[in-house]
Amino acid sequence: MSTLESPHTTDTTHADTTHAATADAESTGATAPLPDGVEHGASVQPTILEVVAWTDPIDDAAGHDPRSDYVERFWLGLLGPSTTWLLRRFARGLDECPTGFRVNLAETGRALGLGESLARNSTTRRSIDRACQFGLAYPISLHRLAVRRTFPSLTRRQLNRLPEPLRRTHDQWVDPRLQPAHRARITAIAEGLLRRGETVGGVERLLRSWGVAHGLIHDGIVAALDALEEPDDTSAWLSLR
Repeated sequence: MSTLESPHTTDTTHADTTHAATADAESTGATAPLPDGVEHGASVQPTILEVVAWTDPIDDAAGHDPRSDYVERFWLGLLGPSTTWLLRRFARGLDECPTGFRVNLAETGRALGLGESLARNSTTRRSIDRACQFGLAYPISLHRLAVRRTFPSLTRRQLNRLPEPLRRTHDQWVDPRLQPAHRARITAIAEGLLRRGETVGGVERLLRSWGVAHGLIHDGIVAALDALEEPDDTSAWLSLR
């Protein structure tokens, strides 16, 4: 990625108010709505794009980091590698500059193997459009893009587009009752982190960033606390519920 430069403002209110419309567009295959002044037919994407975080307290709390195993296993087949890698690069940029950053798309395209063209049918342009189609990004303006910091879990409609073996894997992934061995591993990881002094909230956030299902995180941490014979911790229960 090119050198990150923090912008002066990061208002994403317009993006927040269009979440439902964008999701509906993705589910029906239609083109996501754009704000005033932005046209789908624009022939060339600006070289410099300002990327800001698209915050959503509900989705962010239960979502998956773009670099998580969940995204690689299940979202990749829907988004394709170009869009997935571009969103991962944006996620890294937002980690380094939480208030937003400016990116040179031509340089980023070359770095990701997408080419430097920003024309309408270029791989970089199609990758951004696809991210918007799936509700993972939203163009606030021609020069400004709001990007989700976490991906939601796939909907049933989206899962039905995946191969049957991958759908079965997804069911096992999100249902801890179907994977006792994996549950035991998560418990062991949680116990090890707690023994090293990590807080319950820290363990929960780390496991969530790996794409571990919420129910599996809850059971694993509770079992780890029982193994450590830790007293009840109100803040821990508030974090887990």
